[in-house]
This record gives sequence, C-alpha cells and structure tokens, in this order.
Amino acid sequence: MRNGCWIVSLAIAAFAATGCEDAQYQDYSKASLSETQVHDHDHGHGEVGKHGGHVLEMDDTHAHHAELVFAAASRDITVYFYGTEVGAAKAASNVALELHVGDGHKDLVAKPVPLDGETDVTASRWVISGADLPQEIKGEEQLDGHLAATMDGQPFSYALEAHSHDEHVHPEETPAATAHQEGHAADAADHAKAQEKTK
Repeated sequence: MRNGCWIVSLAIAAFAATGCEDAQYQDYSKASLSETQVHDHDHGHGEVGKHGGHVLEMDDTHAHHAELVFAAASRDITVYFYGTEVGAAKAASNVALELHVGDGHKDLVAKPVPLDGETDVTASRWVISGADLPQEIKGEEQLDGHLAATMDGQPFSYALEAHSHDEHVHPEETPAATAHQEGHAADAADHAKAQEKTK
C-alpha cells in the first residue's frame, strides 16, 4: 500500500511538472485592456473620447480612430488621432475638412498642434480655426462634409453629416449593432468616393 501511494504521488508530481504537451500557456492576468475588454463596436456613434469629443472610426479594421472636439466659444475644431487604442496618440498628416456649403465645397486645412514630445511631423493633434468656418456653423451638429487624414501612409476619410440635436440618434436609443452597420455603410460609400478622388 505504501509503495502504491508513493507511485501515485510521483506520477502526479511528474504530470504537474511537465503538463500536457499540446497545451499552450497564456497568462491572462498580464493581458492589456484591449485584449480583455469587450469591444462594443460603437465608435463614431456617440462614444466620448479622452478629450470629451466624439470618437470617429476611420476604418473598418478598428485600427485608426479620431476624436473631434468642437469648441463652442471659438468654434475651433480640434482633432486628436489614435491607433487601435482610443486615447493613445497616433501621428497623422494631410489633415483637412471638406465642408459641403450650399451647392459647393469649402476646403479647410488643419494645422498641427503637437502634444508634448511630438513635432509638426509626428503630431497627433490638429486644429482647424473657427475663424475659417462659415459663420452659420455654430456647433458640431452642423458639420456636413468629410474629415480627411493620412495615417500609416494611408489616406482615410470620415463622413460628417449635419443633423439637429433632436434628430441625433443616441446609442442608448438604438441597438449598437444597427448603428454600427449604418455607420459602416455610409463610411464605405464615402471611402470609395475619397479613393476615386485620389486616382
């Protein structure tokens, strides 16, 4: 009996030391938040960013984001660019806002305003002066056009649609999946138009 317990104890110790050959160890306690949190796929439809602005999903892969902040007093538009993680700065260039005004367009070029440690070349924060906006635009909900930027050497375009606050669909009023699908359909159409322009 004593030898039987010894053999069983030795077998358990050997198994514990070696484990299964096919198993792969992964330490989930050290995973970043982006790997462990559920991604709600609702960017650009009401998500509030690090600076209190609206988060815009610049592509379907969730790899490029922007946060648009409209300052009511100055009417300045500040755009912060991020990669996969909203809030983690990402360099951008060629930032412009094309507004639909009447039957025409008004192109507004943004200027880099580097954050600490950034330069004009690596800036993730860009500002469009409120003085350049048409006088009738008093808030973000009146922006109708496209926000364009280059990140990682690729051009991106995000469609902005004018709406009244009463018409604005809030995430708590609409299922996230529906809002997400509607946003992607509009983004895909605008992205195709932007690609045609660059050819």
